[in-house]
Parts: sequence; structure tokens; C-alpha cells
Amino acid sequence: MKKLVIYMAVLLAAIGISSPEASAQDKEPERIYTIIVDRFLNGNDTNDVNVTEDMDEAMPFGGDFAGIENNLEYIQEMGFDTLMLSPVFEKADDDYLGYSVESYEEIEAAFGGAEAFRSLIDAAHARDMEVVVDMPVTATTGYETLDDPELNDIQQSYYDSVQTEFIDLRNADNQARYQEMAQAFVNTYDVDGLSMNIVQDGLDAASFMPEGVKTYGIVEDESITAQGFDHMTDPAMRDAIVEAFSTTDTEIPDYPTDGSLLLADHWFTERFTTHAVEANMFPGKRISQLTAYFYGYPGAIAFQYGTEVAFSGDDIPEIHPQMDLWTDQEVVDYIVSINEVFSKHPQMYQGEREVIKNEGGHYVQRYHASDVDFILNINDSSVTKNVEIPMEDEDEGKMLSGLLIGDLLRSGDMEGDAFLAVLDREETELYAVIEERGFNNGYLYAGLLIFGGFGIFVWMAARRSRRR
Repeated sequence: MKKLVIYMAVLLAAIGISSPEASAQDKEPERIYTIIVDRFLNGNDTNDVNVTEDMDEAMPFGGDFAGIENNLEYIQEMGFDTLMLSPVFEKADDDYLGYSVESYEEIEAAFGGAEAFRSLIDAAHARDMEVVVDMPVTATTGYETLDDPELNDIQQSYYDSVQTEFIDLRNADNQARYQEMAQAFVNTYDVDGLSMNIVQDGLDAASFMPEGVKTYGIVEDESITAQGFDHMTDPAMRDAIVEAFSTTDTEIPDYPTDGSLLLADHWFTERFTTHAVEANMFPGKRISQLTAYFYGYPGAIAFQYGTEVAFSGDDIPEIHPQMDLWTDQEVVDYIVSINEVFSKHPQMYQGEREVIKNEGGHYVQRYHASDVDFILNINDSSVTKNVEIPMEDEDEGKMLSGLLIGDLLRSGDMEGDAFLAVLDREETELYAVIEERGFNNGYLYAGLLIFGGFGIFVWMAARRSRRR
């Protein structure tokens, strides 16, 4: 029912919103879906190696490239335009994550090998999706090793189990060799980007990453500094996001202006949902609010596989369960719905932004766009909230049309020179500032016909029953 209401609100609101074709600069921000290849879905069991049926073991589950390719539509419908894959290189048979690299020249056979990898990339590209692969810094023969990698507790536990040594990427010879290897990989398979879990301080991606692809630096520890990546995560920002959305009534962090990659968890962190469970909050609502916040960000965001079905856990291997596409779809449906709204208006991300309110879990921001302005209203508090949205000079004769819930604010809903918006607890609305319109007579007449006809039908059926 809620999904139907959302769709109807989008349909009605669209009547008053101009929808010009998006220009080249109106491209949506990157929305990345991160996947542990082995822990997604098994699309071809003929390549299974050391697969366990014990879900508590840190052993392979049989996930492969075919399992991902078979479900690209599912991922894309939620609005994700980029896949970020865990390492795909030849690895030890008992390692499921893929950082125990044995050869950077070969694609892991248990994932389907080079042919299945190419097939996945081609299928993603056919859908205008991009593929990013995480590049390990695992030392194979010929690399000088790093003595003191900086690892968090989850990384330490994992790397102790696979007994991996790391490449010293501040060594000039290592940089040249690694860059050549990475460039050959990119050229051979036509991947669109490379990511890296950074375990060494003071790195410059320009000295070892190849050219012609996007680069993403994943930082797990605040003590690590790096530069040269197109996008980097900020551990402090991740902590603030988790603290804000795992519960209610907590200040929501302002969107960064430095192009940071936003995420709430990654494959070497605890799951976001774990914090919501610990706070005795309903995970579905927490994930929905988090997603709405992410989709309002004009930069890149990363969303880990299974978050949409409330995976939880705080250590390996429980943080990487087998993907479940057959569980409750309420959150998935919500993500699909808000993606349909946000993706129709990429121009909202291009202009200036103004924070109207940020207090106790209530975050309101205005997007100044070239044609229609938008206002994002996130009430992540435990009570109904109201906010006065200042009316600007160009707002004269206009109204606020809600695109997610369907709330309509007209000139009569004003306090002085401001629209008065009221939003229920743990809800999000996106308003478009449009020309004020009266009731749509066509919809009014249609409604009268439908309900009038239904009333006549009920009356006639009752009359006929009495005669019998």
C-alpha cells in the first residue's frame, strides 16, 4: 500500500514539474554497490572450489561472476550504476575474500575465470553500468614488503588467517611494477575503476595507480593519510553517519564538499545494521533513512551488498553472509521508489546547496537548480517535526510539491514569508518548488466517476440481495 501511495505521489507531482532532458553535466552522482564476489550468489556450481555449507566458516560459499551478472537488473533498479567488486585475481583456495593473491596475471577460476569476468563487464556496460575492482596490495614474488601495515581489528584478524604480506608502495621499484601490472589489467579487461583498501600512510595514488580509470581510496583508520585518488573515504565521516542513522534524535552530518566517498560500512568494518540492532531500533526504517540521506548527496556513495536486507555482524565471517534475494522486500521497494524520484531530477545536484536546518536529527537542505529548486526534508527524530522553509524572491506564486510522500504546501500553509512543513517521525520528503496550481479537474472528475460508480454498484448489489 505504501509503495502505491509513493507511486501516485510521484505521478501527481510530475504534472507540475518541468522535466527537460538532462544535459551532459546533469549526470547523476555515482551510486556504488559493493560486492564480495564469493558471498553474492552462485551462478555456476561447476567452478566451485572448497565450498562449505557451514555458513559460520570463513571458507568459500561459491559466489561467482555469473551470480552477479544474473542479478544486474536487481542492482540497477535500486539506482546503483557502479559495481565495486572484491579482488578477482588468482588466490588461495581456502580464502573467500581474495586478498591472498597468488598471481595478478590470472583471474580466479573459482569465480568463473577470465571468460566469465569479461561477460560480467560486457553485461554491465550494456546497461550503462561501470565496474570497479578492488586492487590488493598483497606481495607476490619480486615485491619488497611492508614491515608495519596499519590495520584495524577486522583486517588484522583476516590477514593473520591468510598469512599475507604487503607491498611497500612507497618503494619506487614497487610503484613502477605495480602500476605496470594494474595498467595491463585495466587494458585487458576494460574495467572502469580501481579501488584500494589503504594500509600504509603517506601514499600518492599517482605514483602507482594506472591512468585512464577512476580511483577510490578506502581508509579504515583516521591515522592514515593519502592523496591522488579521485575519491576517498573519511573514517570520521563514516562514524558520524553511522552514529546519526543507527538511531534517532542525533545530529546528521552536513554533506562534505570535498568529493568524499560516503559509506556506512565496507567489507573490513562492522555492518551498519549492527548498530541499529544494538540501539533497539527497527533496522528497515534505519536503512531507509540512511539511503534517503545518501541519495541526496551530490557526490559518490557506496552501499554494501545485503544492507538492503538488513545484514548485520561485527566480525569475519558473519559480516559477509550469503546474499539473500528472497527475504522481506520492503526496504528494497523503498530504495527502488526513491531512486525513481531522484534519478528524474539530476539537475538538483548541479547548483548551490543551502542548509536550512540541522538539529537533533532534523536535516533540511535546499538545492538551487537551473529550472526547479528542490528541498530535502529528513526527519530522523522520534517525534513529528515542523520547519519554516524561507520563501525566496523567486518563490512568489509557487508551492512545494512532495515527490516521495506526496505532501503539498501551498501559499496558505505559510508562516510569514516561509512555508511551514510538517513531517512525521522517521520520514523523508523531497519537495519541488513549482508554480502553484489549483486542483486538477481531470483527476477530480475521474475520482468522482470511480467512487460514484463503485457506490452505485454496492447499492445495486444490496438491493438485489434484499429482493432475494
